[in-house]
Amino acid sequence: MQWGNKPFNFADISVEDIDQELRETGDEPLIRMKARLPEGDVEALEFIGTAYLRGSNGLHADLDKALIFLQLAAECGSTTALLNVADCYAYGIGMPADPEAARNYYRLAEQSQTPSVREAARRQLELLEHAQQ
Repeated sequence: MQWGNKPFNFADISVEDIDQELRETGDEPLIRMKARLPEGDVEALEFIGTAYLRGSNGLHADLDKALIFLQLAAECGSTTALLNVADCYAYGIGMPADPEAARNYYRLAEQSQTPSVREAARRQLELLEHAQQ
């Protein structure tokens, strides 16, 4: 499946399982976002990824699923997803900590048009630099 010009690869998880899981929540915002996925909606990717990351909107936290959705959203331009993926790399959430990968994602997020995203990325970069010293 393609997402714009990006491949939409769920790797080791079943699209049917995710589809059923999202429907079973009964959470209207989540169901509306799920319906937007076939349209290539980046906001829907980010929303669902964040729900899996936090264990919200009727979903149990599932870091593997969260990262699949959030990394794709980040690759498609979501700066909030960039921050979430950077945090996962920085703090080893769902993956081994990788400060260099975290820095790369935070630097991309620093280019956001949204001031709060730019500021959060800048603060996180400073924290990484202090932790390294």
